This record gives sequence, C-alpha cells and structure tokens, in this order.
Amino acid sequence: MSSRKQDVKIAAGGWKNLYRMGAAAPLLTLLFYISEFTLISWYSFPSSMEEWFQLCQQSKILGLLYLNSLDILSITLLGLMFLALFMALRKSDQAWMLAATFFALLGVVVFVVPRTAALSILTLSDRHALASSGEEQARLLAAGEALGSMSLPTPQTAGFFFMAVGVLILSVVMLRTQSFSRITAWLGILASVATFADDISLVVYPAVSTTLMILSGLFWIPWWLMISRELFRLNKTVTQEEETYYAG
Repeated sequence: MSSRKQDVKIAAGGWKNLYRMGAAAPLLTLLFYISEFTLISWYSFPSSMEEWFQLCQQSKILGLLYLNSLDILSITLLGLMFLALFMALRKSDQAWMLAATFFALLGVVVFVVPRTAALSILTLSDRHALASSGEEQARLLAAGEALGSMSLPTPQTAGFFFMAVGVLILSVVMLRTQSFSRITAWLGILASVATFADDISLVVYPAVSTTLMILSGLFWIPWWLMISRELFRLNKTVTQEEETYYAG
C-alpha cells in the first residue's frame, strides 16, 4: 500500500472513531441524567447557602451530585456528538454546518463554565466550617451565593438556547440529505422549538415553564437515541466516496 493510500486509510479510520464517540455520547448523557434524577432527592434540595454548606460538609459526594456535576459531564459529552454530526453533514452544506456547530459548542461552553465554577462551593463549605468569626462566615456565605447564582437561571437558559439554535440548523440540513432519517430531523426541529418556548416562558410566563421543559425533554430523549443509532450506522459504513474526500 502506498504512503498516500495509507494516509487516507488512517484518516478515514479516524473519522469513524469520531462517529463512534459521537454515537456513544448521547447514550452516556442519558445515563447520567437518569442517574442524577434517581440519586437526588428533589424534595430536600437545599434552599439557602447555609443548607448547601451543611450538605457539602456532611458528604462531598452528595455535594457534587446536588451541584449537578453529572450535568457537566453530560453536556460536555454532547460536544463530541456535535463534532461527529458536523463531519457527517458537512458535505451537504458546510457553511450552515459550521454555523450549527459554532452555536452548539457555544451552548456547551455557556452551560458548563458556570456550573464548573459553582463546584467551588465545596471548598467554601470547608472554609466556612473552619471560620473563626461570624464576619468571615458571612463573607464565605456571600461568596457562595455569588457562585450559586452563576448557574441559575440565565447561563443555563442561554446554554440550552444556543444548543437548540445549533440543533435547529443542523436538523434543517438533515432534511436535505439521505444520511439521516427525516424522523430524526423533525425530532431535532421539534426539540429546538420546544426549548425556545421554554426559555421564553421563563421570562414572560414562568407558570408554564415546567410543562414546556418536560415537553422539550420528550423530544430530546428520542432525538438523542436516534442520533446515536444513526452515528453508529455511519461508523460502519464509511464509503469509498468518503475516503476519496479525505484524499482531497
């Protein structure tokens, strides 16, 4: 085998690995979400920073769970899925897929960064327990409140909003290709529209936000499963045309 052909084979194999990682990502995300809802008691959720500090002092593991550390892993993994979708759909419309991937990854970053910063509440809780004066405890409580406010609700809403913009764009691209089913594309469109409605309701009519959040989840979950199936299929069927593309 010539050096050129060997390079092409390696390149094709590399993108197949990306398809594989992208296919596994939504399944792991779903697993983390199920674990989170199973392990967390939503009826005893901390309602003040004092309660947050008490929880973290009692158990660091529970503190991590209640601070939504699994959300950080879940949404970060979806970044791999979006990269795999870009590779799968870039030949259909590279410009729009670049835009879709930009918005989707921007949403990942906007969601993950403040949540990661909020994990510092664990350290603040230790310092609060060792504080020697009421003034120092009050200062640490104020710092914890500031960190906690970073993940509620604007960054979270903005992160999901940007991801939904990306999914809406790539779902429209899907409708113009044979690589993905139309059901998958329409599920992505419906999930995005439901997310937009949920985000808007938080501002204009919060009473319906929970209902819309559940509705959007009913679209996102099957969309993740369909995307996983489609990417696993693409992982098995990288064609000669694909290899020719890599050879450029």
